[in-house]
Amino acid sequence: MSFPWLDCTPAGRNGSKQRADVAAAELADRASTLFRLGFSKKQATERLCQRVAWEFDPPSSNGHHKRPDSLSDEAIKKIVADTYARRPGNW
Repeated sequence: MSFPWLDCTPAGRNGSKQRADVAAAELADRASTLFRLGFSKKQATERLCQRVAWEFDPPSSNGHHKRPDSLSDEAIKKIVADTYARRPGNW
């Protein structure tokens, strides 16, 4: 018996980059929400760094559940700084 829904399409060549880009966009969105809620840049950075660290806990050495470099603490700090510089929702 054949199940067509069971067939898997092969992963794209840039899948990990696309996932990292989506994660960075989500962090920017969360940073804008924290800005509108009145969090300081430092508080937002700490909160988002903790969230990403929790998401990739426990870290994996085989690469499947490894925290990408584009989601490092320094990268998150830059995402928050860029988002706060835009002053989202601040009329």
